[in-house]
Amino acid sequence: MLPEIADHAAAPLADFGASDTALLDVAFGCATPQGRLPFELPRSMAAVAASREDVPNDTEDPFFPAGHGLTL
Repeated sequence: MLPEIADHAAAPLADFGASDTALLDVAFGCATPQGRLPFELPRSMAAVAASREDVPNDTEDPFFPAGHGLTL
């Protein structure tokens, strides 16, 4: 589901505990977005099933790899 949504979005936005104010500041251009994923996001459940559960970042061709994101 995520690949289908992200493929049609200009900029996918994920919130990992940010305040509403901080999220809206970024959405309306009052703050610069920044951050990196601490884990990868697999492309499908089949990729999850094929990966080793005891090895981090082990899926083949992840949709978003660990470390993907924005920095200043």
